[in-house]
Amino acid sequence: MSIKTLSKKMLAIVAAGAMTMGLAMPTSVFAADEGTTTKVTEAYISKTFNTEVGKDEAFSFTATQVAGSTANVTIPNITFADTDTGSKTKRAKVTFPEEWPDAGKYEYTVTETGATPAITDGEHQKMIMSQAKYTMDVYVSNVGNKLAISNIIVNKTKDDDGNTAQDTTGKVDISNTDKNGFNFTNTYVQEAGTGTDPVNPGPDYTTYGSLDVSKKIKTDAADTADTNKEFEFTADFTFPNGTDATTLGAKATIGDSTISITGTSHTFKLKHGQNVKFTGLPVGTKISVTESATPNYKGSAEVIINNGTKEAVAETKYNEALTVSDKTLGQNKNTVDVTNTYNYVPTTGIIMNTLPYVLMIALCGAALMAFVAFKRRRLQK
Repeated sequence: MSIKTLSKKMLAIVAAGAMTMGLAMPTSVFAADEGTTTKVTEAYISKTFNTEVGKDEAFSFTATQVAGSTANVTIPNITFADTDTGSKTKRAKVTFPEEWPDAGKYEYTVTETGATPAITDGEHQKMIMSQAKYTMDVYVSNVGNKLAISNIIVNKTKDDDGNTAQDTTGKVDISNTDKNGFNFTNTYVQEAGTGTDPVNPGPDYTTYGSLDVSKKIKTDAADTADTNKEFEFTADFTFPNGTDATTLGAKATIGDSTISITGTSHTFKLKHGQNVKFTGLPVGTKISVTESATPNYKGSAEVIINNGTKEAVAETKYNEALTVSDKTLGQNKNTVDVTNTYNYVPTTGIIMNTLPYVLMIALCGAALMAFVAFKRRRLQK
């Protein structure tokens, strides 16, 4: 084969390859723009509502078009009943036009636009609305001689706090399953102890706040306790979903001193006749109150949660910690009244709780000494 003939064949092969790539390029670009995963032709939006106090609420959403021929997309309201407490998630199907004006890409920005009835944020209640934002790209093409959706891609651009974070952005699942990530999360929070009307709390709230922990000492007639003695306490909090200590500005007040609470634990000291009044704790907060072990004292408590029946926490032994745990704060009065019984300790330092063990050790020691003496006498003989 001559060089001239070989060159012609090589040029023909290169030209054919170039034509093949040229024909494939538009399809590849369009496919890359749509995404390379399985095509989706329906979209579902989900709503998570956190509340420990039942609320009849309807949440609304808007799909605002930002690119493409005019084609309105609607999203139905997602509603919750007053029986939907805790953390509940529901989904609704996005409605697309039955007829599209043109083939191509339609781009929308999807946000949450409101709640009905609206909740006015105040000192004792708050509706935390989602600030999340999504872009929804809808691809329309000829399907069976008709313009129809060929793919839908939804990307998260802002989280529920309105922040753009790398770990919360990106493509989300829009299917009608529990894996759906096209989600907006709202939280309704009411302060514990404010009653059924958090806008106008009752007299119990003025006295006891969200939670009141009081302290007193009980003594026998012959004993004299130091009423100025301070007892150490720790209150631990597990806040409901979507809330923390700062949501309603949790505080602890003893006398004229008020301290803000920022974490999940708060330590404090109380004397005989003192109390600490907590405010700003949400309904649904789980609490645990512990009084540290104190020599010569044993503790007991009477607990009232949500104006329920008074519950007694049994006395501990002397010099043992007292714990009131796993209580959930309600809308009404929440109190923990701690009483310590004082016991006089002789100068020997031996009290009745330890006396049996001391006697056992003494008897064992005496028996050992007797055995050693007995063995020694036998050896001497």
